[in-house]
Amino acid sequence: MRIAVTGTSGRVGAALARHLAASHEVIYLPRKIFDLADPQAMRAVLGRLECDVLINPAGLTSLEACEDDPALAMRVNAEAPAEMARWASQTATRLMHFSTDYVFDGNEDRLKTETDSPHPLSVYGTSKLAGERAVLSHPATTVVRVSWVFGPEKASFVDQIFAAALAGEPLAAIADKFSLPTATADLCHMVEALLARDCHGIFHLSQTGEPTSWHGMACIIVDEMVESGKISVVPRIEALKLLEVASFRAARPRFTAMDTTKIVMAIGKTPRAWQEALREYVRSL
Repeated sequence: MRIAVTGTSGRVGAALARHLAASHEVIYLPRKIFDLADPQAMRAVLGRLECDVLINPAGLTSLEACEDDPALAMRVNAEAPAEMARWASQTATRLMHFSTDYVFDGNEDRLKTETDSPHPLSVYGTSKLAGERAVLSHPATTVVRVSWVFGPEKASFVDQIFAAALAGEPLAAIADKFSLPTATADLCHMVEALLARDCHGIFHLSQTGEPTSWHGMACIIVDEMVESGKISVVPRIEALKLLEVASFRAARPRFTAMDTTKIVMAIGKTPRAWQEALREYVRSL
């Protein structure tokens, strides 16, 4: 297939482009070429774009940036995907759009399914939900929600904890916010499997296992660092509360772990447990 991927300078876009290029023709659409904040430039690219599938992982993901500029958040996360969906419908192109677990309010301690009603708490979540709905109003479109993505393409919370532990710096992580992490390596395989099938609608893509906090992830990271000989002893990790983080001006949902039953049924394979994927990544650093 001929597949166009947006946001290829970002973590998910870069991972998808590299992975899919092994067996497909990939068109790279980084921000400098395809800027979702620039309608005129974006339309110019769409006007000459020819592909079988357009994958859109690009977006404005900083919650605080979205709070500071709601109009920009809506442009990038909702209006631009809506334009892509219209273009895809007019050109008979498949569209896969990426969204987030932050469309949920996180008030209930249970896995969120694709049929659960979203209720975002922030401008970011609201803009992503608007993007989902705009995309799904057109036929042959797919929305994939992801959570807590980590991988070698761009530093994340995992890399920050690893670097701090390696340097012997004090460690702290939030312990009262829960979800399921997603490794880009596994995410790419799930996306490719979806593309190989005629799957449309919403899918939750993440690792499996018991939901964890950032503190729980940090404990696995340092434990694996000891196991693989990167550090000699397991350091103490301070357990923080979500409300204690002053830099978080936007509201964060507390429990957004997503159920993966639908993706398992669609592709016939269960994602790895998050601990296994995380340990493998830490060993690679």
